[in-house]
Amino acid sequence: MRIPAFFATLFIIAMVIGTGCTGEARPSSGGEVLQEAVTGIDDELTEVRVSMGESARVLGETGLTSTTGKEAVRQAMLNHPYAESTLVVTKDSIVVMAVPDDYAGTVGSDISSHLETGRSIREQVPLVSEVFPLAEGYAGVAQSYPIFGEDGEYLGFASIAYRPDTLIGRVVAPLVDGTPYEIRVIQTDGRVIYDMVPEEIGKNLVADSAQGSPALQETFSRIAAKPSGSLEYSFEEQHVTKRVVWGTAGIDGTEWRIIVIESLDAGGVPAATG
Repeated sequence: MRIPAFFATLFIIAMVIGTGCTGEARPSSGGEVLQEAVTGIDDELTEVRVSMGESARVLGETGLTSTTGKEAVRQAMLNHPYAESTLVVTKDSIVVMAVPDDYAGTVGSDISSHLETGRSIREQVPLVSEVFPLAEGYAGVAQSYPIFGEDGEYLGFASIAYRPDTLIGRVVAPLVDGTPYEIRVIQTDGRVIYDMVPEEIGKNLVADSAQGSPALQETFSRIAAKPSGSLEYSFEEQHVTKRVVWGTAGIDGTEWRIIVIESLDAGGVPAATG
């Protein structure tokens, strides 16, 4: 018996709607959260690079101390409200511009002793630094972009500094809100640069034995050593097991291990939340 076309169409629509609803009700896996986190962080870092590239282009055309160049730097910082400061540095390591004006006192300083200064001048490419202590008393990251004159001569670089936990948090906090997942981000040396518990930021989970048991150090050593993977680890005294999946975000010479953590109950299944 043939089904009238009208009823056949209704049947197909009902099947599509039903399938879609089932998919939407399914919670995201740790792997899906991880992928979104890695993509989002890379996108944010890339947007900073684009902004600094535009600043460098204007500075190269108008001069390292030009008013037009300074406005371009200000605009780059407005594009990224978590930015703390931007310095323009000559190829001789001298700061010739600082934004905002609170940093004007650094103008004229020789910062050749800074590791990232030497690297920027030597490599003359966009770079993302490792975390380093800022004068304000917290850890920061600097993204630099080389400046070339219209004749192609290397003039120096522009460097924007910000707190990595603020940049990362903008991306990952919405991903895990209301889910059973936590996210932690470490450098490849084991230093925590983002954690949902702020007090954990700055600790080194690999090098500092005071931060956990030997088993925990071994776990994070494995994570730091490999770009991606998954594992489980336990806190025997607390009868807690954690399931972990991790990957790597980063551009222009940096690698951040993005770690998605899920607590399991004694039976090895996700612990109840809420």
